[in-house]
Amino acid sequence: GVFTHLDQFRTMKNLRKTKKMLKHRFWTEIYDGAKMFYFSGCVNGKYLKHEVKQLTLLLGRVKYRPLVWRNTHPYIVVDRHEDITHPSKIEEDEKCER
Repeated sequence: GVFTHLDQFRTMKNLRKTKKMLKHRFWTEIYDGAKMFYFSGCVNGKYLKHEVKQLTLLLGRVKYRPLVWRNTHPYIVVDRHEDITHPSKIEEDEKCER
């Protein structure tokens, strides 16, 4: 997981608390020990070179583990499906790409 915009936090206490909460949530939804990267922020519209380098090094070396949940649940039930097509496009052509 990659977490960005960490420079928006005002205090280090709030940042640590948020990182900890995100880490635990990420581990429960993906798997325990999943790697996370924290991108502190942008400088001149670009992420810091060192942070991007660390991420690319890991992606080059990582051995992906099969996700147990995906393998045991080959299907999923959808509760709600929302059409995000702009209403004016539907008015012009009812068979437009959606």
